[in-house]
Amino acid sequence: MIRLHILAGMLALCASACTPLDTLSLARTTSPARDANPDWLHQAGRIKNMSPAELASEAESLQKAFAGRRSEDNRLRLALFLTLAPPPQGDRTRALSLLDVAPSDSNGRGRTHPLAQLLLTLLQDNRRLDDALTTSQQKQRELQQANDAMRQKLEAISEIELKMQDRSKTR
Repeated sequence: MIRLHILAGMLALCASACTPLDTLSLARTTSPARDANPDWLHQAGRIKNMSPAELASEAESLQKAFAGRRSEDNRLRLALFLTLAPPPQGDRTRALSLLDVAPSDSNGRGRTHPLAQLLLTLLQDNRRLDDALTTSQQKQRELQQANDAMRQKLEAISEIELKMQDRSKTR
């Protein structure tokens, strides 16, 4: 989760620093084989600055576009949105499923697209971190329960000790 926030911040910063003239010069200097699309930076920056109502509208728009035409561009736009948007619009599991597809005529380069490779790596790392966090939280709950049980036993022993001391004083 932290890495995605860092990525989103970096993409937003790049998007805000990039002017239309910069976009044109970047498009001219980039080789077609690398297929760099500076629009991804702008979309990432927009996503991070949207209000909840705008996020809901954008989610609906992107899902309709993808349902209407399952192109690589629509698939990647929806996956980027699902990756960067906060819940309930964001859905990292769905983003992973959209990104982790084999290359074909219908979906373009699939998982070999540079943006897909970047997002897949980050989403998979995030999944591992979320799993580790869940495991850690479960262990913490178990330790807290064990600690509470030990505290109750200690209190019971202390009460017994006090009762024994009271008995010895009365004799």
